[in-house]
Amino acid sequence: MPHNPNPLTPLQERFLSAIRKKLIEIRNPHKDIEDYKSFDFYLEHTKKFGTIPKIRFKPNSLAVKEEIIKEVGYIPVTEKDHWRAKRNAAAKVFDSRWDNLMFRLVKAGRMLAQFNQKFAEERQTVSNLITLLQRCIDPEESKGKIYPKQPDPIEDSPSYAEELAQLD
Repeated sequence: MPHNPNPLTPLQERFLSAIRKKLIEIRNPHKDIEDYKSFDFYLEHTKKFGTIPKIRFKPNSLAVKEEIIKEVGYIPVTEKDHWRAKRNAAAKVFDSRWDNLMFRLVKAGRMLAQFNQKFAEERQTVSNLITLLQRCIDPEESKGKIYPKQPDPIEDSPSYAEELAQLD
């Protein structure tokens, strides 16, 4: 049986890809209509997992989470047929999957930090072991770029008044 270097299941891969796609869409500085959508990461203490990173979408977090869950191909089952109940169920599924992945990520980060502390030499920020480990990890090429919150200003373009003056 061949070695599978991917620690994620196909469903988790689709979930993360759908989130990445949504983040790229939200932060795209070249979109035609400004919709004031945004997202941010923050820390939250959960009873089950402790403190983990969470994601918040604005202005309508439940709707965005529902879109992502639908794109993954998961249809949550609810007792009610009301759209709000379906949206809440999808958001709960999103939060559950996110929390599980973030718990695994925090756990892996703690393990990495412990190895780095144990094997770092004096005045060494990153140990040789961790440097070698980075060479073993070949991240999958991701298409698309998540832009910064404020896109870089475009220079060398004439102002609106200058463009009008050129038309005359």
